[in-house]
Amino acid sequence: MSLKHIARKLRRNQTDEEKELWRALRGRQFAGFKFRRQHEVDGHILDFYCADAKLAVELDGFQHGLPEGIQLDEAREKFLKEYDVETLRFWNHQWRKNREGCLMEIWNALQKRSGCVRIMKNAEEQKFIPPDLKKIQLREKTNPSP
Repeated sequence: MSLKHIARKLRRNQTDEEKELWRALRGRQFAGFKFRRQHEVDGHILDFYCADAKLAVELDGFQHGLPEGIQLDEAREKFLKEYDVETLRFWNHQWRKNREGCLMEIWNALQKRSGCVRIMKNAEEQKFIPPDLKKIQLREKTNPSP
């Protein structure tokens, strides 16, 4: 089966967490940045990808916390760095408990990587407004398993 077919299958069989994050990112409504889901980059399929910022966003389940999952993810991130693609990883439970904090991390990475606060295409349709920092829990820099 080709990667294109695998990506299509993954889009049709998204987890609930992926569906929710896609609703926040799709259609340039996240500060005007265009995201793709289940996007293929030279043999690797990324959950969500913003080409303007060269940013990949991954939502990980328990299998990524297993030794073989950790090794695969590390190798993949090393490979993506060669393409200057930064990867943000969130555990599914982090998304469920702190959506606004995850979105803020994505926002910060987009701003850092692109230098843009927002892309002005379809400005009237943009829905993301950064939340009040006092109301969210920022992600810790550790990578605890779920």
